[in-house]
Amino acid sequence: MPMITCSRCNQQKEAVVNTAFYRGKLREALRANACQDCWGEWIQMQMMIINEYRLNLMDPKTDGFLEKQVLAFFKLDESGDVAKVDYVPPKE
Repeated sequence: MPMITCSRCNQQKEAVVNTAFYRGKLREALRANACQDCWGEWIQMQMMIINEYRLNLMDPKTDGFLEKQVLAFFKLDESGDVAKVDYVPPKE
């Protein structure tokens, strides 16, 4: 396992291996900057976000929302628009 300095905890640890949900540049950024321990924390946080916002994982808007959140979680957001997420869950 490659060792990296995690962007979240700033410690030298083993890099995350399984980032199956994410693709492309985001996947590579996570593999280069996220450790296994913080990845486990993110998985729990992601479940809380999905439940709290009642996200529909079949809705493509959800992907963008979660991508912004994972970037913020790992301090990788360079655009500064994480706080400006415009996703509104559907009313029941």
